[in-house]
Amino acid sequence: MSGIRDTLMNRILVVDDDGLIIDEYLRCLGEDYEPDSATSTLSELEKVLFGDDTDESGAARFAVDTRNQGEQAVQAVEEALKVGQKYSIVFLDIRMPPGINGIEAAKRIRKLDPDVNIVIVTASVGPEIDKLDIEIPPADKVFFFKKPFHAAECRQLAAALCGKWHADMALRRANEELEQRVAERTAALHKLAYYDPVTRLPNHLLLLDALQAMIEKAEDSDGDSVVVLLDIERFSFINETMGYDAGTELLKSIGNRLSRALIEERKGARAVVGRFGADEFAVLMAGVESEAAIHELAGQVRELVEEPFLIEGRDIFLKASIGVAWHPVHGRDSELIFRCAEAALHRSMRSLESDITYYHSEMRHRARHKFDMEAEFRGAIENGQIKAFYQPQQSILTGELAGVEALARWVRADGTVVLPQDFIPLSEEMGVSDLLFETILADVCSEVAGWRDDGGWEVPVSVNLSAHQLRNADLASLVTKVLAKRSVDRELINLELTETALLEDLTIARPILTDLSKLGVGIHIDDFGTGYSSLSYLAELPVKTLKIDRSFVAKLADSESNTRVVQAIIALGKAMQLDIVAEGVETDQQYALVRRLGCDLAQGYFIARPMSADSFRRWVDGHEDTQSLKHTSTVVGIDTARS
Repeated sequence: MSGIRDTLMNRILVVDDDGLIIDEYLRCLGEDYEPDSATSTLSELEKVLFGDDTDESGAARFAVDTRNQGEQAVQAVEEALKVGQKYSIVFLDIRMPPGINGIEAAKRIRKLDPDVNIVIVTASVGPEIDKLDIEIPPADKVFFFKKPFHAAECRQLAAALCGKWHADMALRRANEELEQRVAERTAALHKLAYYDPVTRLPNHLLLLDALQAMIEKAEDSDGDSVVVLLDIERFSFINETMGYDAGTELLKSIGNRLSRALIEERKGARAVVGRFGADEFAVLMAGVESEAAIHELAGQVRELVEEPFLIEGRDIFLKASIGVAWHPVHGRDSELIFRCAEAALHRSMRSLESDITYYHSEMRHRARHKFDMEAEFRGAIENGQIKAFYQPQQSILTGELAGVEALARWVRADGTVVLPQDFIPLSEEMGVSDLLFETILADVCSEVAGWRDDGGWEVPVSVNLSAHQLRNADLASLVTKVLAKRSVDRELINLELTETALLEDLTIARPILTDLSKLGVGIHIDDFGTGYSSLSYLAELPVKTLKIDRSFVAKLADSESNTRVVQAIIALGKAMQLDIVAEGVETDQQYALVRRLGCDLAQGYFIARPMSADSFRRWVDGHEDTQSLKHTSTVVGIDTARS
């Protein structure tokens, strides 16, 4: 087929039992043929059709073989195919006694060579001629030629059919080349679509297919099909410190080690190792016969990853979080089982121990609840259901309202209130924590502006910042924009952040807090005393207030060590001219103790619970009325405040 080309390409086989007829074929197809003036245009046709395969006169060059029986013709075609010298045309006499006739010979030849043009030659038209295209398909490669024939007719037919054969072969070669390119491109696209370009391992699409194939086969056999997903902790840190080339080398090393241990060394085990995500790998294992074997497999995966890797001459030690799920316990399709394994992996990633987590059904309910919460939470922000609740801070010395903390609450349409611990982490995972902060700050500023317009307001309100907000370089601009839009005095707004959030990255936090302080807003540190870090940062930051963590306040009456910690915090704050707030004050005994120790303000249920803006305003009006009377004792003052 393709690649078949010799110097004399127009090969013709003539089959006839009459020697005179064969001589006539040889004459009219030979190189010495001289057309008369009436057929001189034939040479021009042959030049167009054959180009280089013509002689000096322009006549086509034909190589003619002859046979006088059908059986011999079939053998000739078979031999020509073996040596790669195919015939372009076979002229077959329809009757050649005593052997097989031309129709039968044509059928056998067609089975051997589907490309050759077959010409049935006969002196009379019989009924068999009418069905040539059916008996010797295809129709465009079988022809009828009547004898006696004129030499020019024969040569013209030979020239046309040889030209057609060459065109067919060229088209065949082009199609084969195209098919080859398509096959190569398809293979490349398949590799691109189903294999990770870095590790050359199956990617998540091929892993899904591989697991599904395991599941379908496992339906009729023993053993479970197990998915072990692992995430490399702090992989981005390796990229940042050693460079992306080192990270790439590490990924390849992880894939190679897992493949060697779980595929090559476990002979007979049906295992697949793939790269599931950026720093996530998957191990699929079929035919795992017990839960103990599942645990053994997961343990082996962890050990393989946590053995040191030699990268650029250095030993790299990794920690891996691992999630495990398996068929049929956790589902009967690959997508569901992978979702279960991912849920287990995420649970493992949140664990401080980074241990192996085996999926259980409770995770699915939690994941579904979280998914529903996310959708509802987006709507809550858009529909104004996120509100600020207000908890007052009382001056311990005078009993007056000295400050307020704004706490985010999600108030559903039915009036139920969702606490911040249920949606603040959700907002950070969804990437909308900045929007949430802006929503609360705007709500607070609107309320403060309204209270000011109703008769004056001089008490600062604190709004909480998270660690995420401290990574926002445009935080000062955002605060400025919100304050300007509501025309709120900057000294009436404090921004409050926990010590833990502050110490996550003090280098980033310091300039942002400095910019905020320059705006005129106050900076408060909440939950002080839980950071377990050097206190030298306090001297470097524009802090106005420290809030003693509620855990210390709760144990004041029971623990002398807690009392000494609180005394130390108060002494530190006083030395740095900071205000000290005791939060979480819930009893009169705690109130008396923080007063005796020298705290400036108290906040907690003993004074008031967080309340909506309207309820808070009514509380403030009632509280101001009580302050017209002089407080004579701590208990009397607080009882009046709570009435």
